[in-house]
Amino acid sequence: MKRKVLPLNLESVQSAQRRIRGWTHVTPVFTCYTVNKLARREIFFKAENLQKTGAFKARGACNAVFLEKEQHPHNAGVVTHSSGNHAQAVAYAAQCAGLDCSVVIPHDAPKVKCEAIRDYGAELIFCEPSPSSRIETCEKVARETGKTIIRSSDNYNVIAGQGTIALEFLEQVPDLDVLLVPVSGGGMLAGVSLTTKALQPGCRVFAVEPVGKNLQTSLEARKRLWSDPPVYLHTIADSLRLQASQRQTIRRKRVGFPD
Repeated sequence: MKRKVLPLNLESVQSAQRRIRGWTHVTPVFTCYTVNKLARREIFFKAENLQKTGAFKARGACNAVFLEKEQHPHNAGVVTHSSGNHAQAVAYAAQCAGLDCSVVIPHDAPKVKCEAIRDYGAELIFCEPSPSSRIETCEKVARETGKTIIRSSDNYNVIAGQGTIALEFLEQVPDLDVLLVPVSGGGMLAGVSLTTKALQPGCRVFAVEPVGKNLQTSLEARKRLWSDPPVYLHTIADSLRLQASQRQTIRRKRVGFPD
């Protein structure tokens, strides 16, 4: 069944905010005197660790899953692949929407993450701990069950949901000069940069990437410079281990960043 692809713009981010309201938190903004003193700047922290399921991923997952339910009410369910945060978010969103959910996860994923996913009622399907194995297994499950794949970043509805972070942040702190956004697959970065450019073009958005990710060089070259199949980085930033950003997020980053 062909899926309708909604446009990705400020209006779609605002629609996402209305759609997920009540199912996600408006997260608080914190400041720290010591950090401000060290940086000689006024620093604001958007506490997405206090979001539903413990990460910003709940925003994009809820928007994508709820839209799937709206557009295809007799859907067989959803499936995704993730090492943790996105998996929990999709499982939570599916539970809220009353949809069946399967999650493909590496067999070496932390037990606590696996249990959290199960607690939301999702089925766990284990695979080898590599990006290619995750993708192949997820696609196989989708073919065999008819479930819709909810990708963690390469999905406009997910990106629109992540953009709601910027909607909130710019309302909570209207005169922000710079936003620093950590980047892995790139969904949050794409959504935040798109929204910020539309609402406050003078606010600059910087991607924060672990060593070896090569996002900056890929953007400068205007092409993907990552290995295929994708690989994981060796970094203490556990949630930023995926080296490659996704195709749709790269497109948004090209147009979303200030010069």
